[in-house]
Amino acid sequence: MFLLHSIELLGLLGLLVQTVVAWMFVSVFVSLQRRYASGACGQFARAFAALALGLSALSVRFFQAHDVANETAATWREGQALPTLCYVVYQVAKVRFATLLVAGSHTLAGRATPRVLGTLAWPFAALLGFGAYLAPNIHVLLHQQALLMPIAAIWSLRALGPQTQPGSGVRLVRLALIATAGTWVLHGVTNLTADISTLSRILLGFNSFVDMGVQIVLGTGLIIGLLQDSHRRVLVAELERKSLERVVQRDERLRALGTLVSGVAHELNNPLTVILGYADMMARSGDAKARILVEQAERCRGIVRGLSALASHSARKREDCALDELVARVVRGLDAPSAPPHAAIRSSVPAGLRIAADRVGLEQVLTNLLVNALHASPPGGVVTLEAGPSQGGIAIVVRDEGPGIPRELRPRLFEPFFTTKAPGQGTGLGLAIAHAIVRAHGGSISVDDGPNGVGASFCVVLPNGEATPQSALAPPRRSRAARDGGRLLLIDDDDAVRVTISDTAQLRGWKVEAVPTAEAALERGFTDFDVVLCDLRMRGMGGIALHDRLAAENDPVLDRFAFITGDLASPAAAAFNARCRLPLIAKPFDTDEFFAVLDQCAAARPQAS
Repeated sequence: MFLLHSIELLGLLGLLVQTVVAWMFVSVFVSLQRRYASGACGQFARAFAALALGLSALSVRFFQAHDVANETAATWREGQALPTLCYVVYQVAKVRFATLLVAGSHTLAGRATPRVLGTLAWPFAALLGFGAYLAPNIHVLLHQQALLMPIAAIWSLRALGPQTQPGSGVRLVRLALIATAGTWVLHGVTNLTADISTLSRILLGFNSFVDMGVQIVLGTGLIIGLLQDSHRRVLVAELERKSLERVVQRDERLRALGTLVSGVAHELNNPLTVILGYADMMARSGDAKARILVEQAERCRGIVRGLSALASHSARKREDCALDELVARVVRGLDAPSAPPHAAIRSSVPAGLRIAADRVGLEQVLTNLLVNALHASPPGGVVTLEAGPSQGGIAIVVRDEGPGIPRELRPRLFEPFFTTKAPGQGTGLGLAIAHAIVRAHGGSISVDDGPNGVGASFCVVLPNGEATPQSALAPPRRSRAARDGGRLLLIDDDDAVRVTISDTAQLRGWKVEAVPTAEAALERGFTDFDVVLCDLRMRGMGGIALHDRLAAENDPVLDRFAFITGDLASPAAAAFNARCRLPLIAKPFDTDEFFAVLDQCAAARPQAS
């Protein structure tokens, strides 16, 4: 009896030490939670707080029972109110510890906490707490926990499966969970045989020390696992930060390049306006070769607009396009220098598939992708172009049978001036321009391995937005002013552009007067004209300043103004376009659309009675 009594006192000492250790782990988890704000850390902190609370209640109960100097010892006998209360607190706390341990293990493994756990945790705790109230006996509680704790340990082990990030902390947690399941099975056996076996009573007296050892291993493993998880999250965040930095740097380079192109675009678009204007007049006169000149000039216009898209300022007109016809036109347009003779293009686009997009820009995107794919193809290789409906839009995929693109190069693939081609064989702008055009459409472009890991596969996804209403650009019939020889005042400081627009307008029945500056136009006056066409960027006042002056004076002649510019990608032109309600036409322009806009402006002038 003396030996058994000594073992019970030793067990009480172990219970007290176990309680102190549990509270120490609570303080550590709370400190980690404040620093790392981890969901799993918070769950483990609450789990050990529940364990420490339950152990504290049990320690008070057994300390009072063994306090021989306590004059109120009778009130701490089994079945009395105070020990029953301690048992209820202990039982509810152990249930919470078990459920929070399972929830924390799922969070640590990156898994969602099972819904049934959140739904039934508190009802189950209340049920077992009520059971402790009905049967306030430590042996009954140990029987119940001998079932509860192994289930919780095995459930947590399943959460920390092989897919969980490896680490010494996770290995310690797994070891502790296995030990938890094993020791509680042993506690259940010794509790069942305590009345018939002295050895079982001795082992049962040492269960606090065994639990404390498992608890130390479990808590230490969880702390190490949380630190390792936090370290991994820091590394992931660092990688994401570097990736975002690369994106920001790429966008800055694109904007810098776009700003450079924006300055050059004005000088390029003026001569292109002249070329397109006279080529259109030649084509209308029946010259078949002039049509080729128009197409190539439009191609140059598309290249300039594509480069201007790098500035992310240019507005793009969307028109309804038959995608199969657009693809066929791109394939036909690939000439020998761009398409090696040993490569073939196979396109598969469903008939009737339509998309609202900038036609010239989309043609340039497909041209760039196909040219790159053809250059990457081996002799006898095949480049495949496929298109079809995608979630929220249209997906276009271009695949080749070349060597593919290494994964380490893919993050830089859409940067300007980055190329995998040999020196002198590429400028590194094709994919950057394609990326800018797709982005301007609100779409995305990505690269991956081809089928079976052969070649590269580029996927363009474009939202199928609304086309620009054609009635806004091409009214069904011309205005009365144009039919009756309407008068046009042209303000542009480029001599060739003035002559080209004047000649083209006169062929359409307009009477044109041209001046080189806004100051000359103000001196001349606007009352005699049906339409005033003004360039934005000129020597002296400029079109924007002229608009703002007339707007400040509330001059009604402004309603018959239209503006043209060769630099629509510049921030100033983009800002003006956003706040101005009047037409702004980009050079070089489509002749029919250009005069449709002038007709609309002429219609705004009140007719003489």
